[in-house]
Amino acid sequence: MKDDLKRKGAEFWNENPCGGQWRSYRDYMDWVQRTEPYIYRVFDHYEWKEKHVLEVGCGQGSALNYLPRLGARVCGVDMSDDSIARAMAGAAELGHSERVMLCAGDAEHLPFNDNTFDAVICLGVLHHTVDTRGGIQELSRVLKTGGFAIVMMYRTGNPKWWMTRTLRQLSYLVDRIKGRKCVISGHLLKKRKEGMLQGTALLELFGVPILKAFSNGECEAMFTGFSRIAITNHQPGFERNCDIIRALEPFRKVFRLVDTSMKNRWGFYQVIEAYK
Repeated sequence: MKDDLKRKGAEFWNENPCGGQWRSYRDYMDWVQRTEPYIYRVFDHYEWKEKHVLEVGCGQGSALNYLPRLGARVCGVDMSDDSIARAMAGAAELGHSERVMLCAGDAEHLPFNDNTFDAVICLGVLHHTVDTRGGIQELSRVLKTGGFAIVMMYRTGNPKWWMTRTLRQLSYLVDRIKGRKCVISGHLLKKRKEGMLQGTALLELFGVPILKAFSNGECEAMFTGFSRIAITNHQPGFERNCDIIRALEPFRKVFRLVDTSMKNRWGFYQVIEAYK
């Protein structure tokens, strides 16, 4: 069962690299930084010069290819061969291939020795794994003493997660009525086009095999192997709806205000900064 879920997860991300398809890698990087700016603000608080960094679940490399400009040497690991190829092509387009290395790997069984990296980042990955706690332990294992980890996972107890759960249940109901699997995600795949502003958000919602979320307290408990942690919440996700439902565009400023004022209470993305 566990191996089957892993295989299905790798197949999903191979067919749907996180962030969608773009005409140029620079366009993709600009879009990610506009859509999820909070994580780059977190990155900018750290000193990265000559740090040896591991990104677990690098996808197309939006973080992997951001850190070299700050002086880091970055190794990326992902289960999706297509994502790895896109991340490496992006490094070449941006001109820092010599500071980037990529390989295939599993977040729950990282192919590295203990105490190898100065920093580890893992964004939007561990809530898609079978053994989330085991993945966190792997991050700690490969991190040097005195190093830091930056992890993003989805958070419970907010409107976006309530809606996510409701829509996934609706998807299962549609599958039962139609008598076949992945009806809604299959429809979305047919409509997918290059440069979609929703990236793979809807495909992930309806098609990814494993989708979890955790409270701040649950995350704190899972990171007990680290000496110190800090957790912050970000982006309730109201403004993001304007990219997915274009009719909402006139309300973007209102949604942005809600996102800013309610991020601590309703933030969907929780960033865990953990020190070993």
